[in-house]
Amino acid sequence: MSVYRLLLTAALFIAGISPACADLDETESNLSAFDAELTTLRKQQLLPGLAVAIIKNQELLWSKGYGYADDDHEVPIKPDTPFWIASVTKTFVGLAFLHLEAEGLIDLNEKAADTPKFDGLCEWLAGTALPFGHDLNCESPITIRHILQHQVQGQPGERFAYNPIMYSRLSRYLEHKLGEGVDAVEGRHNFLGQTIDRTILDPAGMTRTMSSQWDRSKALAYFDMAEGFGVSDNGQLTKRPRPGRHIPGGAGVVSTVMDLARYDIAIDTGKIAPEPIRSRLFDPGKLNDGSIPVYAYGWYVQDYQGTRLLWHSGWDEEAGFSAIYLKVPEHKITLIMLANGEGLWWGNPLDGAEIHKSVFVQTFFRHFLNQQFNPE
Repeated sequence: MSVYRLLLTAALFIAGISPACADLDETESNLSAFDAELTTLRKQQLLPGLAVAIIKNQELLWSKGYGYADDDHEVPIKPDTPFWIASVTKTFVGLAFLHLEAEGLIDLNEKAADTPKFDGLCEWLAGTALPFGHDLNCESPITIRHILQHQVQGQPGERFAYNPIMYSRLSRYLEHKLGEGVDAVEGRHNFLGQTIDRTILDPAGMTRTMSSQWDRSKALAYFDMAEGFGVSDNGQLTKRPRPGRHIPGGAGVVSTVMDLARYDIAIDTGKIAPEPIRSRLFDPGKLNDGSIPVYAYGWYVQDYQGTRLLWHSGWDEEAGFSAIYLKVPEHKITLIMLANGEGLWWGNPLDGAEIHKSVFVQTFFRHFLNQQFNPE
């Protein structure tokens, strides 16, 4: 019996499912073909290392590591290798904020300008040539909810425009409201990190995940974290400096595909996202004109060929990491990919949701959802 079949049989036995042999054969064949294509894609996309997990029916179906975590090729990537997950952190932040709101500790309709030093940041950003400062009116009533749902540009609530810089001031809001003040947000395991520990990591059993690199209780995860890489003009891999240590809001979490699988299962089973929090987590609501945006609370919500996709990407060119976290609820399947290079990033637009254009996601669709989606 092959390794794939042994893993599948064990997982299904634990879940209390007795699959037909034909179903096992098809799944084993899909996994084998997917594995082979990932090996090729990793090299084509110049990824030093890659870790992948697939969750099906709230159980880990498969996981694997490819390549290396270091520039000397001495440390192989494994499913429990920690990576900087970049903007996938926003899924944790959205959930943590909904928990705090449910506990009556914060009000998402509070004006962001009530946080000390917010006006200065907003005015600075609006005065730059960065796309995140375009059409940013700092005198507008921007709320914490608008920031969480990327609706700050133009009139607040007017449209979706991805804005990681504004997101990265959410930790200052919490530090002002519930912590030690905005000046204490850096250089320590801040209130946002503590909240993610309490509401997500601890109950989900995510022992290899740090909600900031100041969390000394996760020293082994910090020590084992993969090194990030960029690609020079001549096509050579170059090691990048380790990313910043505190969690500002837009990034800051370090995790593994195995821990993210635990996270995914804990969300879907209600362990860390009970109703009504879970329904709100993936509900983008409506814009001012009544239209539905593509972003909820830390999650993109994309309709693709009549199927709902919930996802977030991660890309940090300075640190040299990228990530994909994709849920397809209708088919109860999730794909998680972490890399210590930039090659998972496909260039999603700042005002839309197009994860289907990722070559890695296209490969996933072809092998596991080929009857659902038509190629574009």
